[in-house]
Amino acid sequence: MQPLALLAFLWVLLPFAFCQDDTCAIHGRDGVSGVPGRDGLPGTKGEKGVPALQDELNSITMQELKGETGIRGFPGEPGPKGFMGAQGPKGFLGPKGPRGSSGGIDGSGGPASKKPAFSVLRNRADYASYGQPVIFDSQLSNVDNDFNLKTGYFTCKVPGVYYFVFHASSEGHLCLRLKSNRNSVSLNFCDLNPRSLSAVVSGGAILQLFTNDKVWIEPFTKSAAGSKMPKSMSAVFNGFLIYHKP
Repeated sequence: MQPLALLAFLWVLLPFAFCQDDTCAIHGRDGVSGVPGRDGLPGTKGEKGVPALQDELNSITMQELKGETGIRGFPGEPGPKGFMGAQGPKGFLGPKGPRGSSGGIDGSGGPASKKPAFSVLRNRADYASYGQPVIFDSQLSNVDNDFNLKTGYFTCKVPGVYYFVFHASSEGHLCLRLKSNRNSVSLNFCDLNPRSLSAVVSGGAILQLFTNDKVWIEPFTKSAAGSKMPKSMSAVFNGFLIYHKP
C-alpha cells in the first residue's frame, strides 16, 4: 500500500479507535434509513369497562331531542261503550241499622189497628132514590165499622189517601155518582140502554180525605121520571186506605 493511501485509511479509522462509548463525537454523515421492522406482538387485554344503561341512554337522547310543549288539542270523540266487566266478589255484611219507629198504617207511627177498609153489597128489592146515597144490606168486610150500612156513608176516621170503586147493574138507563163532601167531589158514570136490557156501570177514584169526610155513591137522572129508579139495582162498593197522611 502506498504511504499516502495508508495515511488516508488511518485517518478514517482514527475516530473509531479512540471512541469506546456514546460520548464520542461522530463526525460522519447520517446513514440511509433502514427497512421498517415487523409489527410487534399484541399487547395484553385491557380491563372490561362499565356498561351504559339503556334507560339512561334513552333518557339522555330524549332530553336532547325533546322540543317545547305544543298547544293542547281538542278533546276526542267518546269511544264506544266497553263490554261489561265481570261481577266482583260479594261485599261484607254491613253494620246493623238503627231500630225503626213503632208500627203503623204506613210506618209513620200511627195506630197499627187503624186500617180502614170495607166491601158492601146491595141486593135489596126496593128501588134506590135519585140524588140519595145507595143503601146496602150486607157487608163482606167493614174494618172498624167506618161504613154505615143504614145511611150508605163511609166516614173517614183516619186521614190519608183512599181508593174507592163500585160496580152496579140494573135494567135500562143506569147512572151513578161517586161523591164526597171534600171539595164537592162528584164523578158521574153512565150506561144508557134504551132497550131496557141489563146494564152494568163501574167507576172508581183515589181521594185524599181528612177526619170526618164522607164518601158515598148515588143514582141520578136528567129526566123527571120520578124520585126513584124504575128498576131494582144490585151493587158492590169497596174502599180502603192506601197510606196514612196526617
